Amino acid sequence: MKKLIITSVSVVALLSFIVGCKEDPHIPTIEQETESSSIPSNKPILPETTPSISPDTDKEALEVEEAIKSIIPEGWNILELIQGEPVIAEGDLNKDSIQDIATVIEKNVVDQTASPRSLLIAFGGKNNTYSVSIIADNVILNADEGGVWGDPFDSLIIDRGSVLVSDYGGSNWRWYNKYRFRYQAKDWFLIGATMGSYFTGTTTIDKSDEDDINLLTGEFIQRRTDEKGNTTTKKGNTTTKKGNRGKKALIRLKEFNLENM
Repeated sequence: MKKLIITSVSVVALLSFIVGCKEDPHIPTIEQETESSSIPSNKPILPETTPSISPDTDKEALEVEEAIKSIIPEGWNILELIQGEPVIAEGDLNKDSIQDIATVIEKNVVDQTASPRSLLIAFGGKNNTYSVSIIADNVILNADEGGVWGDPFDSLIIDRGSVLVSDYGGSNWRWYNKYRFRYQAKDWFLIGATMGSYFTGTTTIDKSDEDDINLLTGEFIQRRTDEKGNTTTKKGNTTTKKGNRGKKALIRLKEFNLENM
């Protein structure tokens, strides 16, 4: 009986060895995975954590927002496309090494019509103070002017010392516009514009009909798309057309009107 038990154990051990030899050598064990990890095995693997915003940073952001609210006209508020995230861009716009701001403000209304919107730009001062440079009423589209797409407001950023406003809307036919404003000669001017459109059934935004112009130099790039979604000029021999229309008087931001664009 004792001999039978020893024989059985030997058989089991032999079978285990055979099965182990048939395992895929390319599949790493847990130990192998740990050693091949980008984290050295002699360093502890810490649990993933979500970066937190320091209290000082959060406090400063709130102070800036409160300072901006103090210069907004009565009956208006800062636009929030997402609750708790006001549309505010920061950057140096008048080259004095102090942060300035651009924001979209919306009028408080009690009826169901879309609220009027305006672009407000203010220069920064000491101790988080701001002074209004301009409030432009004909730059930002209202929430009901985007067609089936919905609210056409896309973004507001400060880029290379200028204010860039973008909107986007439509349905099967989509359209988009980008307007760049810069402070110079103690006034605000439109210095660049990009306007495009495309049919979603045949093409995408990267192959849209688009006109891009640098109003400072007069240089422009024109792109056109055929019925098959291929970019082509009217002659059909190139994808884009470049040229210079010559310098013209710049449009002042005070006189800018989307309807005339």
